[in-house]
Amino acid sequence: MKITSHEILIVDNPLGRPFMSGGTVPSSALRHVILKLHTDDGIEGLGWSFSHSPVMIPALASAIDDAANHIKGYDPMLRDQIRKELHRVIRWSGPGLSDVVQATINFALWDIAGKSLNQPVWKLLGAHTSESVPTYASGSLWRDFSLDELAETAGSLKEQGFTGMKFRCGAEASAEAESERARVVRDAVGDEIKIMVDINEGWDIPRTMAVARYFEAHDVFWLEDPIDHKDMDGYRQLVNALDIPITQGEYHYGAQPIYEVVKAGAADIVMIDAHHVGGIDPWMKAAAVCELGNKPVATHLSPEIAVHLGAATSNLMTVEYMTWSFGLFNESMDLDGNGNLKLPQGPGLGVTLNEETVKSGLVS
Repeated sequence: MKITSHEILIVDNPLGRPFMSGGTVPSSALRHVILKLHTDDGIEGLGWSFSHSPVMIPALASAIDDAANHIKGYDPMLRDQIRKELHRVIRWSGPGLSDVVQATINFALWDIAGKSLNQPVWKLLGAHTSESVPTYASGSLWRDFSLDELAETAGSLKEQGFTGMKFRCGAEASAEAESERARVVRDAVGDEIKIMVDINEGWDIPRTMAVARYFEAHDVFWLEDPIDHKDMDGYRQLVNALDIPITQGEYHYGAQPIYEVVKAGAADIVMIDAHHVGGIDPWMKAAAVCELGNKPVATHLSPEIAVHLGAATSNLMTVEYMTWSFGLFNESMDLDGNGNLKLPQGPGLGVTLNEETVKSGLVS
């Protein structure tokens, strides 16, 4: 089996509610770069990446296009050979763009592998379950929500069957105001639901120390990305000083920095983004490093891919249920009766493109 051709699509997928990404970029749709990778026996593998800001999308699409051209004639099952060759020709761009390019192609290679063997990716990875993985609702409780919106939406997520959910903080003037947001969410869902909070690197250490004590009083399950991800000493200080578990990792590119997080004791829970570390293969390596360091892991974004990773990761804590790509695919991602995310049973990644949605969102 050989890679023969590919196709690149740039598609806008509308968001249910526009919001300010990172507080600066207004987003009403999430722009995706979709890769269709073809083999000589007629298999099509899907990979994709995305961005809230359209600024870098043309560069990303062009880089994926050139990289896919470079691997024509390769056996798609030899993923490490392909990884090494792509690293040789794109590593000059440094971490970030090159990792996302590698990831997009790696997803498509795994999709091809599963389809060629008529097995879902989670089974090829050696899963510990064939049914479902823990999950939590994300992307529904934003920092620009009023307290009433927070309460209403949190209650709705509970009614939908979620047993965990994440809300954003970091925009309030006082620690007490941030605490009030946690109180409102807790009151809306009761004591049995796990609630997490994400700051997106918006605080410094003193602010984090001040607000964290309030969050602990409301039984917040984790505090995510409170400070800059490069401040390993600062994160180690927070881990050692606070009772609330500190979660971080999504802002790191490549698998090596995940090792550095574990070695430094800079997180209680390590969050790994499959796009940022370079795909499924490096994600599994990063998760294994965390396991050896006695750290649980959580996935970041892309549950269509993360559900496979979670099923094959013994130290998984939870999979992030983020809906940003859902409209692109025909298949839905459903919860079971216990609030867990069901595993797809189709071959490969288990998703097929919704051609109507793709056509309507196609960017020329």
